[in-house]
Amino acid sequence: MTDRPGQWPAPEPNELDEQGERHLALVKARAAFAVPMDSIRAHLEEQPSVFAVRRAERQWKAQIAAAADQAISRLTRTG
Repeated sequence: MTDRPGQWPAPEPNELDEQGERHLALVKARAAFAVPMDSIRAHLEEQPSVFAVRRAERQWKAQIAAAADQAISRLTRTG
């Protein structure tokens, strides 16, 4: 078999340079926000009425606030 660009699986992965590491960190950080946000948006768009969207919004807010309270509690406990 001959080696060609784009062959999969790559025989040896390429090392990332500093710029590649920064890019990877940026993509990871963006995904950490975008994926949950897309899930919330999709859930809201599935609602059948304005009332249902607002109810789901309140539920999401309450769950996010509870998660924030838990995170704060852990931080203050471990100090």
